[in-house]
Amino acid sequence: MDKYKIKMEDISPYPIERSADCQEWEDVSHEEMETILDSVSEDKARTFLGVVRNGSFAALDGYFYRIRPRS
Repeated sequence: MDKYKIKMEDISPYPIERSADCQEWEDVSHEEMETILDSVSEDKARTFLGVVRNGSFAALDGYFYRIRPRS
């Protein structure tokens, strides 16, 4: 089992977005997030998921990620 699936349960119910400048946001699929997080260390993935899960922006590979705000 890969490290993303172990931790994905923390953010899997939420839609994820990313932005290079925190102005224009685009949806990111959970499958794409899995691929992205599989390319980083387990500690970095754990920190990233913790930050996003707590409602903050998390930076990774030139993008900011967040849980999409409710409308």
